[in-house]
Amino acid sequence: MAALSLTPVSIMAETSTPKGLAAEQTRQYAIPAGTLDQVLNQFASESGILLAIDGNLTQGKTSQGLQGRFSTEAGLERLLNETGLQAQPGDAGYTLKLRDQSRLPPVKVSGSVIAAERDTVTYDHQAIEQIQPQDIKDLFQNESAVAVGGSIPVNQKVYVRGVEETAMLVTVDGARQNNKVFHHNATNLIDPKLLKAATASAGVAPADAGPGALGGSLVYETVDVEDMLAPDQKFGGFVDGRYASNGEQWTTSGSLYGREGKFEALGYVNKIDGDNYEDGTGEEVNYSESALISGLAKIAYGSEQEGRFELSRELVNDDAARPYRANFGGLTVGRPTPESRNYDLSRDNTVFSYTLDRSKGGWNPEVTVAKSETELETIEVPLAAPETTVAYNGITESYTATMKNRSYTGFAEIVSGVDYYNDSALFRFEGDPDLEENAENVGAFIQLRQQLVDALDLSYGLRYDRQAFEGTDDSSHDDSGASGNLFAEYHINDYVAVNAGYAQVWGGVALAENYILNSAWVYTDLKPVESQNYTVGVVLTVEGFLAEANSYRTKIDNGRVPSYSGGPDLVADFDIEGYDLALGFSSDRAHLSIKYSNVDSEKDGQAATSYDGNYFTAPLGELIAVNGAYNFPVQRLTLGVSAEVSLENDAVEDSGAKQDGYTVINMYADYQLLDSLALRFSVDNLNNEAYTDRASYGQEFTTVKPLLEPGRSYTLNARYTF
Repeated sequence: MAALSLTPVSIMAETSTPKGLAAEQTRQYAIPAGTLDQVLNQFASESGILLAIDGNLTQGKTSQGLQGRFSTEAGLERLLNETGLQAQPGDAGYTLKLRDQSRLPPVKVSGSVIAAERDTVTYDHQAIEQIQPQDIKDLFQNESAVAVGGSIPVNQKVYVRGVEETAMLVTVDGARQNNKVFHHNATNLIDPKLLKAATASAGVAPADAGPGALGGSLVYETVDVEDMLAPDQKFGGFVDGRYASNGEQWTTSGSLYGREGKFEALGYVNKIDGDNYEDGTGEEVNYSESALISGLAKIAYGSEQEGRFELSRELVNDDAARPYRANFGGLTVGRPTPESRNYDLSRDNTVFSYTLDRSKGGWNPEVTVAKSETELETIEVPLAAPETTVAYNGITESYTATMKNRSYTGFAEIVSGVDYYNDSALFRFEGDPDLEENAENVGAFIQLRQQLVDALDLSYGLRYDRQAFEGTDDSSHDDSGASGNLFAEYHINDYVAVNAGYAQVWGGVALAENYILNSAWVYTDLKPVESQNYTVGVVLTVEGFLAEANSYRTKIDNGRVPSYSGGPDLVADFDIEGYDLALGFSSDRAHLSIKYSNVDSEKDGQAATSYDGNYFTAPLGELIAVNGAYNFPVQRLTLGVSAEVSLENDAVEDSGAKQDGYTVINMYADYQLLDSLALRFSVDNLNNEAYTDRASYGQEFTTVKPLLEPGRSYTLNARYTF
């Protein structure tokens, strides 16, 4: 079933489900401990699957049972963990067999989906492969509650229920991303082709998510060997080529991966080149050429008994001439500037992790140590001195460490631990002293997830953070605060569930963006940012049909909005509220979803604009996303369609202009020509709409020339796997 609104679901690939296998939905289980065959038989009966059990394999084995809400595969994984067995899916159901002992354990064993995890959009590797996103906008195009502004990767920003990603906790493979480099470019440069999972969690974030989750969290995970190889394979790879007619864009990527015994390794590279694209009016959009390159390298060692050790490094770079202010085309007033300058934007992420998850008992530790860095260098030719060049350089770094343990008790699943970050923002201009802000934070947390009674799931937790902040004038500012959250979901019956949650978050003092740091700043009245999040929802599921409604509100107090001339201490209050509606249907061969979001954002009691909402929100109004697909298994063909509809928004009309409505339609056809060769033909912006994305900058200002999105484009993609 496609993800609906902000509900966590496993998104089904467009192939037929084997007869007898249950749809990938979660179900509540309360199976007591017993012999393994007894427990498996009860699980099979309650889940509605066919499970062939060989008594010779289960003889002498016991199980602690299963308590909580699980999908079919997650429940089987939990029951069979550490038994040496696995459930092999087939045409008629599942068959019990010996586990392939040469395979390393996955990074995490899938657990129950309860309480605080419901308010999310989750894409797993199967879903990302089906979407085949070229940028982060493609990844979230089927979600009305997740808006992505910007027309090319270097200027794209993500908004979850109206909250900009700067006001969220963003991690890649567990590494905190501190990327407030320059508000005219992307906050986080993400290549979705490197991802195996992406989760956007709105509002009520659990304490173990990490510090500073003011409006929720964005969690990205890069691919592992486990995601790429079949169970009986030890080595493999692929080459991928894509051509898009608009801008004559070429994408080339490839990967090699393998495993032997307790070791595995993976290498992945992706490159996108192209010319300027044309908008829906047929006009060429200057300085919009594609110039992205990315890569990923991973090595891992371990076993289910020893745990998993993993070291990874991810690099993403975009280097090309862009509009002088990369997120819009120009200004009709103000000081004269060159038409363009070169933006060299790079993100570098290095992570070491250790995980031991037995999915039982009191000792299931996880340790993560990481460094992330984003660097932006802009080079321009001044109008007054065309024979010279001027270079500015901004670097944000974050060193992070997390140590936590997951305990499975009869009372609850308990996650506790400590985390640390050291964030810095550095600005360099040749001939001037370096300018830098720094924030160091230590936090402790505990989060409990439990089934209080058969129909009631709870998640609640606390965290305490202490921060030391240092300004450009070397002044020190220490502060501390507590955060708490509570989320409950009650299942009225097998079809209807209601949920509600609240979180209060202390976020400390956020770093200013590099490009506005000022040596003359005097830090006298710094205030820590805090937020309050409320959400309430209802979900109805009946035999493949889903209906959902959610209402939410995020209030952010003392949000830091410094300016070069205004000083470092400026703050504002933001109030973001709205609601989501969703309808969907899913079967073995088809799915269809319609999602509607209505978001209203205010700054200090006035309608927030795309200018004064920088770092926190944007005027989004009413958004609709439609997504559907139908699979022809015999022909090995899948046809799909999606549509994005934005209704006219006059909430910001006082700024000079309303935001125009638009409708964009996309279509695709997937064809499995050979077992090793997959083709996709798609038409993006089929109706050739001339529009600016609702989450993009400047539409409400008569002095701004906003960037129009690409017009119609025909694409052909081919992937050969070996």
